[in-house]
Amino acid sequence: MTPTLLLFRDCIICSVNVWLIPVECAFNIIESELARRGVQLYPAEQRTVCAT
Repeated sequence: MTPTLLLFRDCIICSVNVWLIPVECAFNIIESELARRGVQLYPAEQRTVCAT
């Protein structure tokens, strides 16, 4: 029973990965277009200055 369950689990993982490929491609296209237009996608790192 265990090998069957492992195979079934692997099939589910593989199918989910295949379903997500178009979503990931669309996200990358949108992200690259926003970057091309100069939109800051991620917040800049905040650096704290310690006065000594």
